[in-house]
Amino acid sequence: MQTEQEKKLGIDQALPDRFSFFSSKTRQETASSTWEGLFPCGNLDHIFQEKHKSRPDPSQPIWWIDICDATEQDVDAVSQALSIHPLTAEDIAIREPREKVDVYKNYYLISFQTLVTDKPKNERQGIPVSAALYILVFQYGVVTFSPSGCGHVARARERIRKMHDPTILTSDWVCYAMIDDIIDSFEPFVRDAERESEAIEDQVFVSRIDDAHALIPQVDVLRKKITHIIRCLNGKVDVLNGFVKRCQSPDKHPVFPDGDLLLYLGDVQDHLVTTLSTLGHIDEIIGRSQANYLAQISATNLRLSLTINSGLSKVTLLATIFVPCHLMTGMWGMNVPVPGEDDHGLAWFFGILGGFVAFMLICIAAATKYKLL
Repeated sequence: MQTEQEKKLGIDQALPDRFSFFSSKTRQETASSTWEGLFPCGNLDHIFQEKHKSRPDPSQPIWWIDICDATEQDVDAVSQALSIHPLTAEDIAIREPREKVDVYKNYYLISFQTLVTDKPKNERQGIPVSAALYILVFQYGVVTFSPSGCGHVARARERIRKMHDPTILTSDWVCYAMIDDIIDSFEPFVRDAERESEAIEDQVFVSRIDDAHALIPQVDVLRKKITHIIRCLNGKVDVLNGFVKRCQSPDKHPVFPDGDLLLYLGDVQDHLVTTLSTLGHIDEIIGRSQANYLAQISATNLRLSLTINSGLSKVTLLATIFVPCHLMTGMWGMNVPVPGEDDHGLAWFFGILGGFVAFMLICIAAATKYKLL
């Protein structure tokens, strides 16, 4: 039988490595399933020695800690080690969805909404899932609280490893790299929406009325997807604009960056505006296609209704023509004297039958003349 220590060791090994530490000095990443396992020595003073964020020293290495799917206990442990403000810890613990920029004495916080690939079962089919990502920028380091399934941290760290000029690497540049990757992560969803909108636009004028059961829900899901993406990006426009204004303010707080980093942020803003413009164009195409398809369905239904009404009117007219014949045969089918019943020939039968046929032919000819049939 396993001892308690072996069981505990097996449980610890089964836990995922949610904590990771990256240093620009070694360009290597260290991962662990617990905060204590990330720093086994327990001495963090040589890494987190800053008290007030100011202009960084280019020779000082940059550190980066990422916590994936942080729990409340994880946030408390990081807050105690890095002296994070209680309001920041509360926002991260409760997953505050509002996108914003907060500034404190030794760091600033950027909260963004991003799209994740791990889709919960209770989510609607086709609608991307959004999750909150928090970036804390210190003088010589960055702490990120990321959701699983986004991949921003791995791509940004790989971008740092491929940098040709490591002198430009600062904690603010790491923040820019994360923001840029978050904006870029919306591009595949935008391309998929664009291709789907073009396919729907081609189907609108060739689809039949029986295809409405599949096409109309497809249009509805696509419009919801575009609306969700636009809502996620609109908040980022306000955050970036406010962030850039704070960086350009003459009496700006020392924690905010300046210099060439504003050029990088301006490029992100241009990319964001272009993406929103593309989504607006796609939404306009889908709206026009939906209106055209609904108008086409309405016209088809109107034609079907007119055809049915015309057929019913003709059937009614024919029934009106045959009613007198049924009335006459019904009257002489009773127990009453019938004309010609004493005559054993067929003259009366064919005469009455001929009268019926002549009456019907005259009525049909009159209806045809007046375009009733």
